[in-house]
Amino acid sequence: MAYFYYKTLSKEGRLQSGMIDLPYENPLSAITYLQQQGNTVIFARPLGRVLGMLASFWVSKSEPKVEMEELAEAMTNIAMMLQAGIPLMESLKDAMGGHDNKTIAKMGREIVMRLEGGSSLAGAMKAYPRIFPEAIIFLVRLGEETGKLDVTIEDAASHIQKMDRIKRETKSAMIYPAFMFGAIFGAMLFWAYMVIPPMAELFDEMQMDLPIYTRYVIDGSAWLIDNFVSFFGTLLAVFFIGIPLLKKSRAVRLILHRSMLKMPIFKSILNAYNLALITEYLSLMLKAGVDVMRALTVLKEAIPNEVYRDYLDEVQENLVQGVGLKESFEQVGIFPSYVVRMIGVGEQSGTLNEQLAFISNDYRVKLETLVGNIGKMISPIAILFGGGTFIGLVVAVLTPLYTMIGNM
Repeated sequence: MAYFYYKTLSKEGRLQSGMIDLPYENPLSAITYLQQQGNTVIFARPLGRVLGMLASFWVSKSEPKVEMEELAEAMTNIAMMLQAGIPLMESLKDAMGGHDNKTIAKMGREIVMRLEGGSSLAGAMKAYPRIFPEAIIFLVRLGEETGKLDVTIEDAASHIQKMDRIKRETKSAMIYPAFMFGAIFGAMLFWAYMVIPPMAELFDEMQMDLPIYTRYVIDGSAWLIDNFVSFFGTLLAVFFIGIPLLKKSRAVRLILHRSMLKMPIFKSILNAYNLALITEYLSLMLKAGVDVMRALTVLKEAIPNEVYRDYLDEVQENLVQGVGLKESFEQVGIFPSYVVRMIGVGEQSGTLNEQLAFISNDYRVKLETLVGNIGKMISPIAILFGGGTFIGLVVAVLTPLYTMIGNM
């Protein structure tokens, strides 16, 4: 892929110029593409590596985001058109190239260009890893190899819708505790900057002998005021440097994911989320005729949680040693007995993909329940933490005041 700066003359005689991202690096291919759009090309020049990176960054920030629901709808339409006998190229042009979302429309046109250049559909989709998960690309490749592309695209669309629901429910569950503790942190900052400093000045003027906990509160407030820039600079650095580091470093991701899986509230949410994902992906793969070992390999690329990736590695190692699927999950020691038992039933009865789909649906229901009950779960903790902090601050400030009034 390369970015080109072009200047063309439209059919109406208007001079046009701009940047375009094309799956070619050869200027002649870019000129041919622009001519196919009905333009007279004056020139088309590749931007080069540095300018291309800047253009890519600018375009990625300015283009509308692709919602998974929109992508699933487009893929469902492609599957329906293929089932109706419409060729793949025409299906892509209609379902994606003419989509209301400009990013999907642009992506659809680029995929068509790649297909015209001899690429497979799976190969063309692989150029968009942030949009198409590895499991979806794998399914499409499988459909192309078996001649069942319409079926696999329809299954992929259904899978995207389910994954989207799971992710939205998980995010909803995580937002409430983050908001609650953020509000408590904000209230503490307000006290540190607006309430405690004037009280500290008053105590200094009165030359009062302060209790040790009051001195700790005043010293903490003074430190925060003196180190305001460095404190918030560190927070910003963690946010803007830590997140890219998190994406690139598996060791950092592993530490974070392991820590979150030990937190009381997040543990329930993340376990339900990952188990729903694993069972849904496995069910989808097995339904498409993929063997378990290959399905687990693809699944490890699709699961975002590094801890669960390690668990799946252990499952694969057990299978390689000749252990059955049920026993492989059981020996890992992290999967609930209910999940292991259902996998065993499916393995014995030949209905493994149906049992996995049942488990996935069950965990989606659990996620919905967690989302509904998260307020009830977090409120007592937030009240205890926030109330305890507030009472501590009030006691630290009011105790010296009462002492001062009593001595007057």
